[in-house]
Amino acid sequence: MIRVLKFGGTSVGSAENMRKVAQIVKREGAKITVLSAMSGTTDALVRIVKLAEETSSADQIEEVLAMLTDKYTTCIENLLNDHKTAALERMNEAFSIIRQEVAHFQEYTSERMIIARGELLTSAIFTYYLQELGMNAKLIYAPGFMHTDQEAKVNTQLLREKLTSLIQGDSDTYYITQGFICSNEREEIDNLGRGGSDYSAALMGAAIGAGEVQIWTDIDGMHNNDPRFVENTYPIRHMSFDEAAELAYFGAKILHPATIQPCKDMDIPVLLKNTMDPDAPGTTISHEEDTQRDFHAVAAKDGITVIRIYSTRMLMAYGFLRKVFEIFEEYKTPIDMITTSEVAVSLTIDSDCHLEQIVQELQTLGTIEIERNNTIVCIVGHMDHSQTGLAARIMESVSNVPIRMISYGASHRSIAMLVETKYKKEILQSINDRLFSRC
Repeated sequence: MIRVLKFGGTSVGSAENMRKVAQIVKREGAKITVLSAMSGTTDALVRIVKLAEETSSADQIEEVLAMLTDKYTTCIENLLNDHKTAALERMNEAFSIIRQEVAHFQEYTSERMIIARGELLTSAIFTYYLQELGMNAKLIYAPGFMHTDQEAKVNTQLLREKLTSLIQGDSDTYYITQGFICSNEREEIDNLGRGGSDYSAALMGAAIGAGEVQIWTDIDGMHNNDPRFVENTYPIRHMSFDEAAELAYFGAKILHPATIQPCKDMDIPVLLKNTMDPDAPGTTISHEEDTQRDFHAVAAKDGITVIRIYSTRMLMAYGFLRKVFEIFEEYKTPIDMITTSEVAVSLTIDSDCHLEQIVQELQTLGTIEIERNNTIVCIVGHMDHSQTGLAARIMESVSNVPIRMISYGASHRSIAMLVETKYKKEILQSINDRLFSRC
């Protein structure tokens, strides 16, 4: 079976962890291994970008680079022998490029060039290590085959052509590449957004017709609730593509929201596994649905802004909602939830980048109210709308928290509720205690 494996930053965050990853890659016979940057790297590089936009920040930038130099030097010296010198040269070259970009900073291109150094350096170090183990490992450059258009969408046909051409004929080769980074329509180095390494792996898996895409992190699969905030969560062993997509979109941090679709389209199972416990079963995501349980999992998405539009022109009118949606489309701002009444519509967005312009245009349609600091809580499962009592059970589980909006009935897979963010932990724990039982 052809497998594509992706490892997150924590999985490759030290020499010790890289050794574990190498064992997994060899055991699974990974055709392509997709790597994030070592944990903490991207945050540090983003910090450098922000400092580069300021004046008199050279000393602070050098402090961050010194920290990264120490981090990567320690990893290289503890991991490599024969390739140690080559890896250190790669590291110095990467940090030299960062200094050049800082010295001649251009807001868009320099930012992307700087941030890409983490994935490029980490993947090179790991490839050297596999070669020292005697494995036939080859480093391939993701921006050479991962291209986006003006809409920042990946050209999947070009990806398929270029990637299959790179790997065909070498059945015993372990290909190592970078997640997250790509080339844009101007042939500049770019990226797929934060967490985009998962998406990279899914796209590569679909492009080469993989039998399996494995996402390796530091947690044993998808949990029924967020273990960072909630006690007594448990891993879910099987989940459908649609359920996983909703959970990822509504805040489940283990998986990038865009990951599911390429694998769903090609019917490629996605496995969520734990690098620190590789024998644990993790979570398998596929077309199969669990119809035995009503409620499978819950996730929460922060940073939600509510926009309420009051207008008597909505009453018995058609075309009003179309005008509202056109404004959000103009500013490329997705809507998460929406509820309507005779003379009002309430909707939520997770990005307020264009909020001022959106509100200005919406004011031509009616009176506008804005509410910030909200969280969407989404429960997924198999919710048969012909079954009585499901909604009542859900409402009973959250009866101690004020609910601002509810979205139910769009599909048989989920119900979404909006609460003030200050109630997030309380509502998640309440749902866990009163709605879920360990299975």
